[in-house]
Amino acid sequence: MPGNRLFYGFLLAVAVLAGPACKKYLPDDLDYLSEKAVFTTTLYQPVLGRTTFYSNVFNAGQSSLPLNFKIVNMRTRAGNAVDLADSSVEVLVWKKGYTGLEKTLEEITQKRKPEKHPLWEIRPHSGEFVIWAEATNQQMVSQPDSGYFFDVDVSNSGGRRVFKNLILKPLSQRAYEPNQFDPVTGQVKKDNNGNILHINPTVNNITGDLTGKALTADQVRVYFRKKGEGNSLSFQFLDKDSLPIDPAKFNRTVLDSVVHGFNVKKTATSLAFDVAYPIPLIRLKTRYTNNDGSQAAVAFTYDRLGLGGIRSTSSLSFNFRIFEKGDWEIVFHFYKDNPRFRDE
Repeated sequence: MPGNRLFYGFLLAVAVLAGPACKKYLPDDLDYLSEKAVFTTTLYQPVLGRTTFYSNVFNAGQSSLPLNFKIVNMRTRAGNAVDLADSSVEVLVWKKGYTGLEKTLEEITQKRKPEKHPLWEIRPHSGEFVIWAEATNQQMVSQPDSGYFFDVDVSNSGGRRVFKNLILKPLSQRAYEPNQFDPVTGQVKKDNNGNILHINPTVNNITGDLTGKALTADQVRVYFRKKGEGNSLSFQFLDKDSLPIDPAKFNRTVLDSVVHGFNVKKTATSLAFDVAYPIPLIRLKTRYTNNDGSQAAVAFTYDRLGLGGIRSTSSLSFNFRIFEKGDWEIVFHFYKDNPRFRDE
């Protein structure tokens, strides 16, 4: 027993003395890069001309964070190198939060500042992909073209992996929604009989002046027209003879709730606002949008005395988005019958 105690004491002494010496040769703790890390989405089909974010597309597994992400080897399907992920363009980036309560166009302008970004980029530590609205049909190919291949280099101090052959296949630029354009060909869509499809608003309790019958949505067509490169949006109403209807006839319309615009200009033929694009500016529910904030929501309302002297309220409403800056006009065409504005 005494011999055993001496032996174990000797081992303990050796361990204590050797510990500090050995520690000098141990490597620092390394991060871990999981073999199970994976991109959960490998095909990206954004619509050109619209800023689009792809979040939560990378599963890091048990990897140590933060990770470093970089797009490499971006190329066409034929293998020709492209610099879409390397060269930078000027884009507008929000520096302060948009609330929908801004009182002037300048107030909105001050919240966005230009920055340089690649048209197609990956956030360096989150793995989130972004395509910017400045990526248009002039800068990038769109379907039916086969698009682009690219690889992503993912690393931390524990290692590096390259995820190969992710695919970017943009859809053709469409300046507004809703629209009647095929997302792949860009051509106007037609029904089974070869007739061009049209955009229609929501019609509520509007009586046709000629027929005395309720108008339906398919009796009113909506046209989007770009008339310049400024920052305005106007609304026009046409009767069945394509003549202007005075917007004042929609006498219950709340002008400051039509759209988040400024310096309203009301004439006998149109209603115009100075606006910032895109519309809506971000996805946020405001007094100018639908319930989830994804679309602008306009309503033009009027009332009149109906049968029996009962006051009747009628409305024309429409949800939309416009992505491309310009002087845009939205036209509502009552091409079958005119609305009845007069009292009975």
